[in-house]
Amino acid sequence: MNEQELRKRVLNGNKTERINFAVTPEMKDEVRQLAEDNCTSISSLISSMLTDRIVASKKGQGMRK
Repeated sequence: MNEQELRKRVLNGNKTERINFAVTPEMKDEVRQLAEDNCTSISSLISSMLTDRIVASKKGQGMRK
């Protein structure tokens, strides 16, 4: 699977799952500002960052699966 296919597989589809985690008020403020600076939602920003890490990890593994 190439990078584009992996990104489509990870990002497309019915988003029914949730990941919850605790952050400090300071981190929340910084993430909110980062999302605003990038004209995106916090959810979209986090999804994009996680997808970038998934792709990088898979590249390190030779894009298996």
